[in-house]
Amino acid sequence: MKPLPPEEGKISQAHTSGVFLEKPGLLKEALKRNHEWNQVVPGSFGQIISSGSLTRSTTLEKSLLKLKEEKASRSGSFAAEVDPNDDGKLIVTNSRTTNGAPAVDIDDGMGDADFEEFYNKATDAESTITVNVQKAGEASPGILKMGQSKDPVVVFIRHGRTPHNNLGLFTGWEDPPLAPDGVEDAKKAGRLLKMHGFEFDVVYTSWLQRAIETAWYCMDELDCCWLPMIKSWRLNERMYGALTGRSKQMIANEYGEAQLKKWRRGFKIRPPPVSSYSFQYPGNDYKRTKYVKDIPISWAETINRSIEARKMQVHRRFPKAESLWDCMQRSIPFYTQRIVPEAVNKGKRVLVTSHENAIRGILMYLCEIPEEAMNQLHLPNGVPLVYNVKRKCITLLDDGSGQDPMEKYDFGPAAQYLFRPCELDDDFYAEMEKQANANQATTKKSTATAVTA
Repeated sequence: MKPLPPEEGKISQAHTSGVFLEKPGLLKEALKRNHEWNQVVPGSFGQIISSGSLTRSTTLEKSLLKLKEEKASRSGSFAAEVDPNDDGKLIVTNSRTTNGAPAVDIDDGMGDADFEEFYNKATDAESTITVNVQKAGEASPGILKMGQSKDPVVVFIRHGRTPHNNLGLFTGWEDPPLAPDGVEDAKKAGRLLKMHGFEFDVVYTSWLQRAIETAWYCMDELDCCWLPMIKSWRLNERMYGALTGRSKQMIANEYGEAQLKKWRRGFKIRPPPVSSYSFQYPGNDYKRTKYVKDIPISWAETINRSIEARKMQVHRRFPKAESLWDCMQRSIPFYTQRIVPEAVNKGKRVLVTSHENAIRGILMYLCEIPEEAMNQLHLPNGVPLVYNVKRKCITLLDDGSGQDPMEKYDFGPAAQYLFRPCELDDDFYAEMEKQANANQATTKKSTATAVTA
């Protein structure tokens, strides 16, 4: 390169116009050499981009992954395992607490004294859970061809995994996209529904990207991207307040495992609230403040923000932290006051892609799950839960692998309340009588044919 030298006594070039001042063709030749380099050197940046292996992750996520790899490579050091079927459920192994005692699983679904006492009273410890499983090739309950419906059916799907889930971070209302394995979770759910012949009339989802993307990928596999999709913040995940975006292990180290359990598993215990001026506060998100109209006005926030802006700014009372009970106070009414009258009562087939705590609240209402068992119920990512409205039961779909769903997926100790036997309604007995009459007619016809012969 031979740039023009500046004039004498000056430190920069004068009267340059931006025209390329080097020999023509050099830049093109350099780009060509760079392209050739990417083709022959394994692991080069060009190969990474062309292979599509770049993952969408933030600087924080990359740093945590690197830190996790470094710690795992050291013998006798901290090792963290993340259960993909839980919302970043973190298990601490080979570690010790501040008082020297061995660390325990900070959310293993067991060890809760209240639940243990309740569980032992409710059922025999040796009892097994019978799961309603629809085998491949069987007629889907209440699902017929497009435009027809025998029974209304609602299918719930928890969103696919995200980088936050894989790293054990509190997600809440933070809005990460699906991780590559989360995309596969959503596609697999769509393929499973298609294999069993499911067709839908309407889709409900939250305002968060991971749930919306899960609905997209499911609809794409079902070849029904044209379906109406209704989004509502009331199907959002629980708001984790000041814990949002922070590592569960970091919270356990700072506040102790006991306090972490209370914040995560306490039915009516809220985590520390987020500040009104925090980036994590939903009220500071323009897309929420502009479009959310069904939240009461917060006069304190309205006055403070109006004074700051020197003009009237009406601000609504967005949640700064929520317990599981708080989350249920918005998800259950949305189901009963919106989904049921708009779709279920009209015989429509409904797909709901949402989040673990929002779906758990609805299932508690539908399946009459006791309050004491709620925080011991886990929902795996990307697993369709088929709810038959008339028979009031949850059915799992057979994927053809021959594996027991209760061994393949972790639904937690409270799964017995979710998978109760289906109720036998009048339509069931009528169908059984119709089938018996048909079988009897076939038998008489065969007998008459044999006698004639």
